[in-house]
Amino acid sequence: MNSKLSSIEAHIGQQIKKRRLSLNLKQHELAKLLKITPQQLSKYERGADRLPSYRLYQLCKVLSVTPNFFFEGLEGVSICLTEHGNWLVYENLKGQKVHIKLCELYGTVSDVKVI
Repeated sequence: MNSKLSSIEAHIGQQIKKRRLSLNLKQHELAKLLKITPQQLSKYERGADRLPSYRLYQLCKVLSVTPNFFFEGLEGVSICLTEHGNWLVYENLKGQKVHIKLCELYGTVSDVKVI
């Protein structure tokens, strides 16, 4: 995996862990709410596994955050709305775009900035 992509995964994992701890949830408790194993949650938190969009949606609901929460603090990241869907754009990948399909989240995204 590209090291810049894995750094994004690691950042998202840190954000998951940060929110879990702020809610005083143990890893096994959050895993149970997500209907996954604690081992799988650990992989997400460490950035070892890529987070699928449906799991991002579940995390938003369970942790009471918007999708933007997971990308806060990353330099050069924006979420753009287009007629073809929503795109997460990471500008420092030398011309590459990283995107997550968020089509199921139209009703929950509230603080997206279009750049």
